[in-house]
Amino acid sequence: MIGAAPVAGPLQDEPVALPRSASWIMRAGEHPARLHRILLSWPEAPVPSGGYPVLFLADGGAAFPTAAEIARLRTGRGAKDVGPGLVVGLGHAGEGPYDRAARTRDYTPSFPAAPAGTGGADAFLDFILGDLLPELERRFPVDRARLALFGHSFGGLLALYAFLSRPGLFHRVAAASPSLWFAEGAPMEMARRFAAAPPPAGAGSSLLLTVGGLEEADDGTPRGPVRVARRMVTRARDLATILRGGGVSVDFTEFPGENHGSVLPAALSRAVPFALPPALPEAGAPQ
Repeated sequence: MIGAAPVAGPLQDEPVALPRSASWIMRAGEHPARLHRILLSWPEAPVPSGGYPVLFLADGGAAFPTAAEIARLRTGRGAKDVGPGLVVGLGHAGEGPYDRAARTRDYTPSFPAAPAGTGGADAFLDFILGDLLPELERRFPVDRARLALFGHSFGGLLALYAFLSRPGLFHRVAAASPSLWFAEGAPMEMARRFAAAPPPAGAGSSLLLTVGGLEEADDGTPRGPVRVARRMVTRARDLATILRGGGVSVDFTEFPGENHGSVLPAALSRAVPFALPPALPEAGAPQ
C-alpha cells in the first residue's frame, strides 16, 4: 500500500506569501487621516533600459494577488505575452479586500449630481502621482512613459475618469465594468465631450473596456431590477462606440456568462498583458 511519507515532529502552519512582494501603509499628503495599503510585486527579470513599466490596481486587496500571479506566470514562460513590470495594488488600511466607504469616496469623480460621500477621485489620482509614484521610484527605476491603471466597478469608473480627465498620464487604462450609471450617467456625457475634441496629450494612449455578459440580466433576485436599470452592458458598448468615433484606441471585450462579481478574474487576465506587454525590439535588433 502506498501512502504519504511520515512527517517527523508536529505539523506547523505557515503563512502563504507571494514571491518578490511587499506591502506598506502610506498617508495621503494633503489628507493625513486617509491611509492607503500599498501592495507591490516585482519581476525576476532585469530592469528594462527605460525602467520598469507600472500597473496600478484599484481595489488592491481584491485584485493584487490575482494580477501579480498572472504577471509572474505569463512573463518569460508559457504565453510570454507579459513583459517585466511592477504590479502595484492600491488598497485601503481596513480589513478585508474592500473598504466600501473609502472606495466610494476615492474612486468617484466630483460630478454635479454625485451623492454625498463621493467625489474624491482627483485627490486619489494626486496621491498616486505625487506621493506613491516617487516612493516607487525610490525603490525601483520606473518608466513614467509606461504607466497603466486598472479598476473594476467604481475602480473602473476611476480608471475611465483618469483616461478622460488626465490624458496621457496613463499610457494604458483598463476599465472593467465601469459604473457608467453614476451621477445620472455623467461619465457618458464626459466621454462624449472627450470624443468630440480629443486632446493631443492623449494621443498614443489606449483603453481596454470590459464587461460581463450577465451584468444587465434580471436573475430574479432583489438586485435584478437594479442591474437592468443600470444598463451596464449596453452603456459599455455605447461608450466604446462613442470613443472610437473620436479616434480613440479602444479594445472592447464582453465576457459571456460572467456577472458583475465573477468577471473580475477574467478582466484581470485580459488587463495584465494589455497593460504590461513585452517590450518591442529596438531598431536594428534581430527579430
